[in-house]
Amino acid sequence: MNQSNSRVLLRREANWSGVRAELVRRADLKRQEIDFHADGHSIFLNIQGAASHGESYLDGRRTGFVARPEGSLSYVPPDCTWSGWDVGDALASYLLISVEKSFAENLFGGLAGTERPGPEIGFKDLSIQFATRKIASELRQDDRVSGLMVEGHITTIFGHLFRRGRSARRLPTGGLAPRALRTAIDAMEASLDQKLTLSQLAGDIGVSVEHLCRAFKQSTGLSPHAYLNRRRLQRASDLLRGTSMSITEIAFTCGYSSASHLSSSFRLAIGVPPKEYRSTWCE
Repeated sequence: MNQSNSRVLLRREANWSGVRAELVRRADLKRQEIDFHADGHSIFLNIQGAASHGESYLDGRRTGFVARPEGSLSYVPPDCTWSGWDVGDALASYLLISVEKSFAENLFGGLAGTERPGPEIGFKDLSIQFATRKIASELRQDDRVSGLMVEGHITTIFGHLFRRGRSARRLPTGGLAPRALRTAIDAMEASLDQKLTLSQLAGDIGVSVEHLCRAFKQSTGLSPHAYLNRRRLQRASDLLRGTSMSITEIAFTCGYSSASHLSSSFRLAIGVPPKEYRSTWCE
């Protein structure tokens, strides 16, 4: 990353066997020029500040710009170039994790012949996000256990990257028409804090419930219920990181019947309850 006219407030880094992590916090950051290329695998976590608009190129090919709010991720595989520019908040921090090719190949093990994940900029995945944030926590440690902990988190990250790539490649053709899909997604976004039935959703776009379930999964890779739950979890994670709301308040705001309902969903998604997720981001 090339930052223009910014002040470095904090830089913390650590090296383990095959893995390097660097945490950078900057102020007075207005426009950021991006020219990134690495021999290994690179994972970025946007910890603070948001990139709201700009241009992105992967290996010289222009891609649609994706805003990168707090908590978003980017993955750049070996020998891939990410370039462009963006404008966002003046105060920002990010974590860059660099994984050597040889280290990653040892992790891949029995996945020989499996297509590797491609570059992805500005995506959201709670499991990858949490594992990446836990690696940031290891920057404060100085003991012999850190390498073992980091290896476990890296394994989690790559496991989910492979699954994301596999799901994207296996999406069948067909699905909902673009306008119908947009209507369905907008209805879900507007109903994160309340109940939304499949009948209501199907009625909004003028199809049967059966067609909605089949076509929505063809378009997104997820059933309507799974998609809605993922968005509610993402919204809850945003509130846990960025507000002082109680877990009960967050649960109701995101459409869960109770704090325990939210907690069980969080445990199922990333293996920890909301309280532990929040404490990790306060470190």
